[in-house]
Amino acid sequence: MILREVMMLKTRLTDLFDLHYPIISAPMAHTSGGVLAASVSSAGGLGTFGGVHPHSNPIRPDYIETQLNTIRKRTERPFGVGFITHLIEHYPENFDMVLDENVPVVVLSFSDPQPWLGRIKESGATAICQVQTMDAAQVAVAEGVDIIAVQGNEAGGHTGTKNLLPFLSQALDKFPDIPIIAAGGIASGRSLAAVLTAGADGALIGTAFMTVTEATEIDELLRDKILESDGQDTVQSSVFDILGVHAFNNPKWPKGIAIRTFRNKFLEKWHGREAEMEAQLDELTELYRKECEGGNLDVTPLTFGESAGFINRVQTSEEFMETLCNDAEQQLSKATELDSGGEKE
Repeated sequence: MILREVMMLKTRLTDLFDLHYPIISAPMAHTSGGVLAASVSSAGGLGTFGGVHPHSNPIRPDYIETQLNTIRKRTERPFGVGFITHLIEHYPENFDMVLDENVPVVVLSFSDPQPWLGRIKESGATAICQVQTMDAAQVAVAEGVDIIAVQGNEAGGHTGTKNLLPFLSQALDKFPDIPIIAAGGIASGRSLAAVLTAGADGALIGTAFMTVTEATEIDELLRDKILESDGQDTVQSSVFDILGVHAFNNPKWPKGIAIRTFRNKFLEKWHGREAEMEAQLDELTELYRKECEGGNLDVTPLTFGESAGFINRVQTSEEFMETLCNDAEQQLSKATELDSGGEKE
């Protein structure tokens, strides 16, 4: 599946979009806006931004219009917009705008993709479904998805419970005829080489792109937390999702999905004590809402994944992708030398 040229990784993903790097930047709502998406696409990856967000900080059509204009002024390369699938019904005008604007790629994640997947296909856009279980992958394939993004539990933000490599391997065995990309924990040459060696066609990356210079929407304090992280200070928990429902009337997330965030003081107190927390919701809900609106980082969820341990400096998106892919190429070349008894191909 991997056809190598000098310092260039070629896969079905790069062929499909004429990419230089087999990399898609994750559509992180209110984090990966048009500036970042354009920079990734113009540098040879596939840039995306998030088109919907829970009620606590909703995205409106005027925001999407601004991001689309920004991207199209900066690049003619393909790009995409991502949607949390179960939120589309709450903000259908956002989805309609993306299809009306002929966005080349649309990403869905976290629940049954129909009827939205059918509409994406009818519009002529490429449909990517990020999945968290084999059952979800089977549904996406049956409904005609173009690319599967297999998401491991290592990812920041909302994710399922399966670890990436076993899940990826299962999906690759089950669906050999469809491009499959890996998501979760990938921000180093070794980790990218690992998923490419397994057979993936590329990687969907979020946390690392939160620290690049073009991530203009990210709070500097969150970027600093990622740069300081050793990759072991996050945890997946339902604490913030429970409070989000009560404090901001956010829709509930599908069963088996929870959010991975930095283990701050509030999470340290309540993770593993969710039942006790729910018994005190009347008191905690108002406190949580007030502290979030005030930006208290000891209470507000700070979302990033385990790959933060690979990230220790700020780069441009192009520098990050070039370094990542060159390092992965070197790792793959070493593996080839070992396979051939020490001789290069």
